[in-house]
Amino acid sequence: MATEHTLIIEATESFLLEVQKNRGEQSANLQEIIDHLENYIVSSSTATDIHLTKRIYTRLIKTVADSLQMSIVGENISWKRIERRLGSNGNNIATSSEGLVESSNPATSVVEDVPLSSSSSSMASSSTSLPSLKTKITPEDRSLLTNKFQNFKKNHQNDFWVLEATMKQTEDGTEPISVEEKVMEFALRCEYYHPSQSLILDLGDKNWSSVFSEEELDELRGAGDNLPCSIPEELEQCFAGLNKLKTGADVFRYARMLEIDDPSNELLKVWLSTELQKIAKLFLKTGTFDIDNLMESDQLYRCFDFLATIFEGSDIIAKGTEKSSEANATAVNQNRQLSSIKAISNRKMGRRGDIIFSSGHTELGCTEIGAANNQTKEIRDSLLKMPLVLRDMLLLATFSPNLLHQSHVIGYSISGGCVSLLDVSIPKGFITVIRRTEPLDFPNKNKNLVSRLCPLLNLACIGKTMMEQTLTLIDNTMRPISLSNGRNHWCLLPNFVPSQAKSQKRQRTD
Repeated sequence: MATEHTLIIEATESFLLEVQKNRGEQSANLQEIIDHLENYIVSSSTATDIHLTKRIYTRLIKTVADSLQMSIVGENISWKRIERRLGSNGNNIATSSEGLVESSNPATSVVEDVPLSSSSSSMASSSTSLPSLKTKITPEDRSLLTNKFQNFKKNHQNDFWVLEATMKQTEDGTEPISVEEKVMEFALRCEYYHPSQSLILDLGDKNWSSVFSEEELDELRGAGDNLPCSIPEELEQCFAGLNKLKTGADVFRYARMLEIDDPSNELLKVWLSTELQKIAKLFLKTGTFDIDNLMESDQLYRCFDFLATIFEGSDIIAKGTEKSSEANATAVNQNRQLSSIKAISNRKMGRRGDIIFSSGHTELGCTEIGAANNQTKEIRDSLLKMPLVLRDMLLLATFSPNLLHQSHVIGYSISGGCVSLLDVSIPKGFITVIRRTEPLDFPNKNKNLVSRLCPLLNLACIGKTMMEQTLTLIDNTMRPISLSNGRNHWCLLPNFVPSQAKSQKRQRTD
């Protein structure tokens, strides 16, 4: 099948496998599948004839179903919404493979989730298109970026971040170039949409090796606070005992025997005991476990659930089931205004995450998971989607100058059974820096159960500690009283969205 249909094939296969598993059925309704694939079809369709589009994708769906030995049922199929979207501006609408869409407002890069089921049409939001991995930057975009940055530079240049390594490399009498200027210089050279255009410097992005020297990159990696990698004192003895074990049965018995005097005050021990038993159970029967055989939701809640359950009993709540980010929603709706010459725009939803970590209205992190080792999806989620949504969380958290260089928000990127922690902060100046831990694999046999599981559990402790430290800073900081300037942040520029992310309104009720 054609390469451009790969995402649709994968999405169709995933949907049909869910039908088999959750409903126990060997047939699926064609209308349900088409509703589910709406954004995929709109983004990838190259046919100018809607009838040809129908034939292509109906045949593709049936081909995937045949490969899974499933049948497709349903008559009088409606393509009206797809037809309307394909014909609304004379060309295809660029959307992501997940139905995530971006605001056309150049003042923000927050996206909205467009529910893919037709039953969701009553939700109060309008849809926009997501800048994809290949969204082009226009001359108008560059001009807008240049003007915004120059205005920002006039007001804040004295506080820009100049690396010591840069000063050493600068010739005598030459003004060293700040990190902000280097990032924006690269952003303006980009032919495509890139997080650098929102002053994001993701050290996991290989592009930066052409912008900074290795000495500069080392300094950037070391900027900000060190990760609190030590094992919590309450769990030190537990981990020491765990390291002596060999099999899932050993781990299970050890977890049941953990000495917990006061469960109400030893919540970390309760968490460790519970999660060790849950994971050890996966290895009891055969001594092996293949995480790749599980769907995304099963991986998240059966294997990596410890990243969320560690917050039970704390002030931070882990909200699952594709919770929409309030930070994104705040940013995407910041320019809504009372109807006057133009009618008020529909309220838009924030970008969804597989898990959102929050305390009240303060969001402190998120998790994204991909079940398969899909490099394109991982790049899209981990290098494009997460940096933008995490920066929006950071903007809302740093409402005061004394929070700017101390606050951290956290992301967990899970792909193909591996997890990395994203540490997002503004260590100096005004650049959002993202540091990543090396990926940690989920265990797959008794021989590596303990050696792989201990670092994973410690990673959960690190994320919890960092989020709680930021929450304490926020709770102890008085919000200043000042006149509203109509912006979301007292100094930082909002995320940038290219002009090609044009609004595509859907008929919904506000």
